Amino acid sequence: MDNEKKPQMALEYREQSGGVFRTYANNVMMASTGFDVRIIFGEVIDVLPDKSKAIVEQRAQVTMTWIEAKLIGDFLQANVKAYEELNGQLKLLKNIEKMVVPETFQMVVKES
Repeated sequence: MDNEKKPQMALEYREQSGGVFRTYANNVMMASTGFDVRIIFGEVIDVLPDKSKAIVEQRAQVTMTWIEAKLIGDFLQANVKAYEELNGQLKLLKNIEKMVVPETFQMVVKES
């Protein structure tokens, strides 16, 4: 009886009276606890002429459970793969090692 598939619950999406909040982001910052993960989306609005500092305007914060974060990660990965199959491989910037990455974040770049 445990192997029987249960019908999936239907979802109804409703917008708030003012509509769905929209923003643009080209910068992402993350923080977490054992219970959830917070993602802060921002936009780089200025870079000092000597390139010693970039100014990021923080636009939106989303906090979610770790399970939701895993689902979003899987969803994004599947969609990027489908996009690349249709449009060709996305290439990371050649100067990616010069990106500012917080010490608490370990970035893994796979060689292709």
